[in-house]
Amino acid sequence: MAEYESIHGTRVRYLTSDPTLDSSTEGQVWYNSTSGTNRALVQIKAWSSGGSLATARYGLAGAGTQTAGLAFGGVSTGTHANTEEYNGFSWTAGGNLSTARYLLGGAGTQTAALGFGGEPPPAGVNSSEEYGGASWTSGGNLNQARRAIGGNGLQTAALAVGGTSTPGILANTESYNGTAWTAVNNLNQARRSPTITGTTSAALAFGGYNPPAGDVTANTESWDGTNWTAVTSMNNGVFGAGGTGTAENTLAFGGNSPSITPGPTETTATENYDGINWTTSPATLANKRSYMAGFGTSTVAASAGGYTGTAESNATEEYNSNINTLNPDVWTSSGALNTARGQLSGSGTQNAAISAGGLAPPGTQDLSEEYNGSTWSEGNNLNTARRVMFANGLQTAAFVAGGFLPPNTNATEEYDGSSWTNGGNLNSARRHGAGAGTQTAGLAFAGFTSSPSTLTEEYDGSSWTVQNTMNTGKFGNAGCGTQTAAFSFAGGNPPASPSLVLVTENYDGTSWTNSPHNIGSGRYSVAGSTAGTQTSALLFGGLPNQTFTTEKYDGSSWSSTAAMANGRSYLAGAGAGTSGVAIGGGNNPFLSATEEFSVGTGPVATASTLTTS
Repeated sequence: MAEYESIHGTRVRYLTSDPTLDSSTEGQVWYNSTSGTNRALVQIKAWSSGGSLATARYGLAGAGTQTAGLAFGGVSTGTHANTEEYNGFSWTAGGNLSTARYLLGGAGTQTAALGFGGEPPPAGVNSSEEYGGASWTSGGNLNQARRAIGGNGLQTAALAVGGTSTPGILANTESYNGTAWTAVNNLNQARRSPTITGTTSAALAFGGYNPPAGDVTANTESWDGTNWTAVTSMNNGVFGAGGTGTAENTLAFGGNSPSITPGPTETTATENYDGINWTTSPATLANKRSYMAGFGTSTVAASAGGYTGTAESNATEEYNSNINTLNPDVWTSSGALNTARGQLSGSGTQNAAISAGGLAPPGTQDLSEEYNGSTWSEGNNLNTARRVMFANGLQTAAFVAGGFLPPNTNATEEYDGSSWTNGGNLNSARRHGAGAGTQTAGLAFAGFTSSPSTLTEEYDGSSWTVQNTMNTGKFGNAGCGTQTAAFSFAGGNPPASPSLVLVTENYDGTSWTNSPHNIGSGRYSVAGSTAGTQTSALLFGGLPNQTFTTEKYDGSSWSSTAAMANGRSYLAGAGAGTSGVAIGGGNNPFLSATEEFSVGTGPVATASTLTTS
């Protein structure tokens, strides 16, 4: 057996403690005499959830990067022309393909993509389309019309490989120069639904379906710009897999792989190719699927959509590979509300919150509950049952204002930790806006009257005063901060187009100004950290799609973070930007679930102890 020194050219170091862990330490092995163990710094690989596609489908193509991705085409109940753009948080609609198609090839970036071939059968189509970041235009036609085609490269330098047409399974390869397709040397093994990574001068083709020669193949071929050459096969035959990377550093994921489970079955498996060998990765997709869109690199990738074996998927998963243990942000389940309900209000901190009002059978509620960080207990009821109120403050000094009885109301109530008493009325009856500040220095902004509102009112503990309006009318938004430093984010404003508000606004005690930092995911009927600030806020849940999505704000940018266990809208929020609480929600069925958000410690390089088995 070869020794470590003969393989790596160095000896295993003998140390009394682990060395400084950074990229220079990766791959090294040492003996820690204090612990009596062999240690190493190895790369950590993991998949995590991302934002969901608006349209569940499979047979779609992908392009771009993990934070600037593109998914287009596909099929579910019908063939789609849909294009969606991904920003690392969520998907938004782009311009539609001119020809609806699925099982097509894709290449390029989010602002310079190429789509080619695809269904409908029997021969497939030969047309290509080019995307400029807003719309698709016609490109050059393939020489061979086909579907279930593999593709890679750039808009101006792409490969189309394999597939199927009227003659059957193909080995054909074509190269695109931005204008026209040229037939080049064929694959050694014909196949449909192969996966292609790399460039027009150095590519990798792997997997696919090639009856009658064994059906699903693990065969891998390397392209040098002129010829295909057989190289080491994958560990498991697969077709319809996702793939990203270069010819010498490729990531393969998912697909249909009967060699893993008997019968044609979708898989979660991930493999890595290093230019010589394939290795099975410990990282696996959370969702079994094939025929998804894959994009990114071999270390920072994404998978979107696909077929689960029983249904189309809209799930997106993100892949990251590095030397750090991520110690990520996390939502954890806590004590449930005593009464499941939606459209309720929330305020306070993670360990001392209050929820009030809402909607649950048989109708609008006057309920009030207090949270101690683990369980909810019944408090005295509101004087007036209502839902979708403005609210903020502390568990012992909270306020609610406005809301829907029905109709809209302007009533205010104050809570002293024991009971609710009536306060001064809002000047404008409205519902479904946001509150900030305290019981004696409060703020109510946006909401819905007979349309989305820009109204702002300040509360001094006894009366409300109208202040300068917001820049954008909205409802179903979230808010936090103080009366002189408030923050508004998310919301809806139909019939405007787009109807979901991405822009955030800051209030300085006099006027609202648009923040330069937009949220990543447009949505309404959301919740937020009511005890957050203009530089530390949390946004979670909402419509459309009863989302699980969470975003956090650090004063300079929004970032996607851990998803809730329960997708929901019309929920209540409490807590700070680093310690939020998600409360109830839903709209028949109603939820009683409570979840607490905790900020992770961030990436930390961690050595592993080597063991034998």
